[in-house]
Amino acid sequence: MMQRENSNLHSPYFSYDFQNVVNAVRGDVEVLRFADASDKPVGFLPLRRNFMRMARPTSGPMDDLHGVISAADADISFDADEVSKLIGGYSFSAVPAQQFQYGLKGFAGDGNYVLDLSNGFDAYIESRSEASSNFRRAWRKAEKLLKTDGVTIQHDIWDEAVFERMIELKRDALAEAGHFDLFSIEWPKALLEELHHRNLNGARGVFSTLQIDGEVAAICYCMRSEHVLHYWFPSYEPRFQKQQPGMALLFSLAEWASHEGMTEFHLGQGDVQYKRLMASFIAPMRHGMVEVSVPNRILGAVGELSYKLDGRGKLLSLPAKALRKWERMALFGTVRA
Repeated sequence: MMQRENSNLHSPYFSYDFQNVVNAVRGDVEVLRFADASDKPVGFLPLRRNFMRMARPTSGPMDDLHGVISAADADISFDADEVSKLIGGYSFSAVPAQQFQYGLKGFAGDGNYVLDLSNGFDAYIESRSEASSNFRRAWRKAEKLLKTDGVTIQHDIWDEAVFERMIELKRDALAEAGHFDLFSIEWPKALLEELHHRNLNGARGVFSTLQIDGEVAAICYCMRSEHVLHYWFPSYEPRFQKQQPGMALLFSLAEWASHEGMTEFHLGQGDVQYKRLMASFIAPMRHGMVEVSVPNRILGAVGELSYKLDGRGKLLSLPAKALRKWERMALFGTVRA
């Protein structure tokens, strides 16, 4: 009910179904319950805790959106004594900016890039075309490919072999960028499979493909709720790069989402060209840490000093590097991160 009534929480990330599936594949999800003076629940925070009781988003680096699930006007504070008895703090990277009022201040992030589909796909295309000549060119190219003989689009399907190929392509991309291989550990892949196969209303995997002359050219794994489609794991075959099948599939997904009754298509954070091109607006987000217990406040102060010294010398940069390594380990759940 809280998620349904708060428009900032319509993403599938804030659903009970999503947290339930994360717990099924990880097994360490907890929920912090906020209540009023009469012990009536006013909000919930799904989390995972480490040995210092520092709380983090439940699905780590796969958690593109997270935070407190509550009514928009809920009276919630992380400064309450009861909170410090349960968690030592909360480290967050993408909470809705409105949760500043709860004490989740941190810093302004890139924002969540959103396609407004509330008036339908055609209205979205018209609005963005009027605002951007670059968008008009991108849409014309995508539309031409989508109407080409031999091009086939399939949404909300399942193909095990193509899913495995998508994982391969994402692993290659992560390696090329020098990032930790998310799929070298078991639970991220299991999470995607479970979200699709369980067919839940609050959070369900949506698997889509674009084929050119019978060959898969682009693949995308999204996640949906009743009102929102979240763009999650897009990939394309390098040999089809010139045709830009990934952009064509993105446009097709927006049209499909609109026909399914969804009013928003979330592209997530990240100031990259295609998101700037496609987005109707940017929903503000915040990242940072709120320290509740004394040990975590000390650790937070040390971390802030370390980041200020980072880059001023090889030895002075070591504490910040160690803290970044620690955060990656905590998010991924492995010392190899």
